[in-house]
Amino acid sequence: MKSIYLKQHIKTVDAHAANYLHISSFELMKQAGRALFCYIQNHQKILIVTGAGNNAGDGFVMALLALKNNQDVTVWNLIPIDDLPTDAQMAAQQYLHAGGKIIIEQSDEDYDCIVDAIFGTGLSRTVVGIFEQAIHWINQQQQAVILSVDIPSGLDADTGLIRGCAVWADITVSILCYKAGQFTNFGKDLCGKLFLEYIGVANTIISKVPSKVKLLDTSVLKSKELVRQHNTHKGTYGTAVIVGGHDGMLGALMLAGQSALRSGCGMVEVVSNSSRSVMISIQCPELITASSVHASLLLEKADVLAIGPGLGLNQHSSEVLEFCIKKNKAMVIDADALTLSTNKYKFNKQTVLTPHPKEAARLLQTTVEMIQSDRITAALEISKLYKATVILKGSGTLVANPEGEVYICPFGYSGMATAGMGDVLCGMVAGLMAQGLKATRAAYIAVVWHALSAQKCQLGNCLIASDVINNLAPTLYDES
Repeated sequence: MKSIYLKQHIKTVDAHAANYLHISSFELMKQAGRALFCYIQNHQKILIVTGAGNNAGDGFVMALLALKNNQDVTVWNLIPIDDLPTDAQMAAQQYLHAGGKIIIEQSDEDYDCIVDAIFGTGLSRTVVGIFEQAIHWINQQQQAVILSVDIPSGLDADTGLIRGCAVWADITVSILCYKAGQFTNFGKDLCGKLFLEYIGVANTIISKVPSKVKLLDTSVLKSKELVRQHNTHKGTYGTAVIVGGHDGMLGALMLAGQSALRSGCGMVEVVSNSSRSVMISIQCPELITASSVHASLLLEKADVLAIGPGLGLNQHSSEVLEFCIKKNKAMVIDADALTLSTNKYKFNKQTVLTPHPKEAARLLQTTVEMIQSDRITAALEISKLYKATVILKGSGTLVANPEGEVYICPFGYSGMATAGMGDVLCGMVAGLMAQGLKATRAAYIAVVWHALSAQKCQLGNCLIASDVINNLAPTLYDES
């Protein structure tokens, strides 16, 4: 897994890179500009829009290289060169001395490529004035390829929020390291195709800058815990009991039960308050059923309890949740069980909470807007408050634990916004925990596996939750 960095770390990363290469900060800027130029060298007519920080310097370096490459390049400079940082001023002067063209007003010409070098990762204010006008103009240029330097201007590098307005890039080239905002909230939409350039610096050097935020990748599916020996039996792979499906919500319970089985769990029992729960066995005969927690056959010996899919919010649901918690087993708390847990319980370290933003807001007794304004902080706060691993679902799903570690999933897509998808994830986490995986590890493996399986279905907006269950095996073995 690669480390992801917050704004507060970026200057340290840059300093490590410069020290490693034994060059000045200006030479480091030129190194970055050369790497960025590779992405525009085949375009003939280019506009580079430069703004207020050192990203402007990267833009001027690119412009000089394009000029020397006999490309038709123009720089639209949004502020006076004398107001730029020292390194960016030097880059601008070199471009001008080579005969480079600068404009200070919006152009009426058409371009093959427009480079967004307005703001870098340090942006912390709302975009207004000439910068806002330039961003809106860039977004209207449908004929041009839009490339953003490091991060789309207007996108917050920590939170993925849009600071008033932001560039919608076709390509974003991140320099030296990934930034958290590229992968969560609006980041996945605005960045387009995201590339990482180390500009000659070994990743091992960058990783010396400590970060507890990691980017999940497909290597997590190669977990040794998922490799089976021949001399085993169903008891070797754990027992999960999943509780929910109350008052006509049997579908949620069935999805969770089936996904627990598909994730490799040896035995799964689904428990509902409905006398019709036995009908689940007709649809999925591999699932054991019970009509109450007191009638459960496997509850006492279960390795993990998952509670929440279709549980409901009535008094009976609350009593069932409390009964399960008193068993002091590894747990997955999902859906309605999250709402019933608000400010009521502290869990053991082998518990996973799976909130979407609205459920997360209830857990912290705040608003959805506050959760989404800083998803990383919100996930860590829930984890600390409830003493459990947290999966904060959404664009760029996060896994956080009480040790302060955060894992961001870059996979998945908007077609997953459909009923039952969370029930599938709940069952997968429970299934992996039943097989002996610790809470955080089970959580992030399930998140990656779930998201990749959804993508591989290739069903666009027609995806439904059961499609993901049916595609778990092909995804796991394709990636392994």
